[in-house]
Amino acid sequence: MPKRRSSSAKRRAPAHFLGVLATLALTVFLVGELYAFLTSDFGRVLAYRYIHLGSRAEIVRIVGKRVHEGLAGARVPHAAVREEVVALPGGGTPRWHVELPRDGSPMQVNYEVTTAVEHGGAMLLSGRETSGEGGAQEVTLVVGFPGRPLQELVISRPGRPRREEAAAKPQARIAVVLYGLGEPSALAKRVVARREPFAVAVPAAGSGHEALRKAARAAGHELVLLVPMEPEKYPSVSPGPGTLLVTMSPRRIQKELRDDLEEAGEVAAVANLMGSLATQDEGFMTAVYGELRRANATFLHIQPVPRAVCRPLAARLGTAYDEPDATLDAEARMAKPLALARAWKEALSQAELRGHAIVLVRVTPLSAKWLDEALSPRGLGGATLVPLSSVIHRPGAE
Repeated sequence: MPKRRSSSAKRRAPAHFLGVLATLALTVFLVGELYAFLTSDFGRVLAYRYIHLGSRAEIVRIVGKRVHEGLAGARVPHAAVREEVVALPGGGTPRWHVELPRDGSPMQVNYEVTTAVEHGGAMLLSGRETSGEGGAQEVTLVVGFPGRPLQELVISRPGRPRREEAAAKPQARIAVVLYGLGEPSALAKRVVARREPFAVAVPAAGSGHEALRKAARAAGHELVLLVPMEPEKYPSVSPGPGTLLVTMSPRRIQKELRDDLEEAGEVAAVANLMGSLATQDEGFMTAVYGELRRANATFLHIQPVPRAVCRPLAARLGTAYDEPDATLDAEARMAKPLALARAWKEALSQAELRGHAIVLVRVTPLSAKWLDEALSPRGLGGATLVPLSSVIHRPGAE
């Protein structure tokens, strides 16, 4: 007669089986977490740093994003940064030239960049400072890993010019683009009716866009065509009707953009309306740039996100590209104009340093009133207000 298994043995078998399942689940979870870590930017940097695992080019790109974050933290405008590739030990290395105004602080930029890079897993390898005539200062930083430099920054601040140099310096030019006018209103009509040479940003679609476009042209203003592009969290966050989506085929993207351009007529530039997701998608932006090259139009990139592909892709494809030196958005929504005045002063400093600047200003009741002072000879502080087309990068220009 076969022996019966005891009840205690029966109880142990399921418990043992559950233990195996729990161990397996924990192992799968830990493997998943390890994979997620190693495929994250921080994990890739640490793997490359300590076990030399990964592509140097990919790590250079990731550390470059940390440098970009540091520059943004120091409030360095995109237009004040120029990038080139130089040969350092280990291979080709990006060199960032950061040009600060005379009242800028290289040490603050140094701190912000170093902090961002270290939080990303890399480190500051070397830093040296040199001083020049009239208080000029230059700080050179190299970041990466010991024996493996990945990024180099040259942060410079000019000195005080000698009297004869200051007298010979050409007058700074500043181009203003007004946006956020929205539906036709008394405020919008009053602002657009001004006669200063500013540009007006007009949405490619939506209620009132045609009336706004006609009013701006009638007042002699240049137009910037705002093309709605897919943002993150779409459609709960949406720029409105006619949004170009990353899921659209390149042919459809180009057709819809072509229709927008043909309806708008002559424009000084084409800009993104939102588009935080679309501007990170290389296929999407390749289609957009193809149509802009066909139309001989410039892309004005508004409020770039850190992962945006627009600038390097434009350089690779030969598309005319520009970014505003300043965007006065949150400042225009405040109760008092103090923040507007400070941001405007910074923009004028950039114009003086580079010779010109592009400034976007959101139109609100506060900023509409503030324009009276800002665009006056006193408010311009010696700079000249000019049309956008005279300072923006144009197709075919060097």
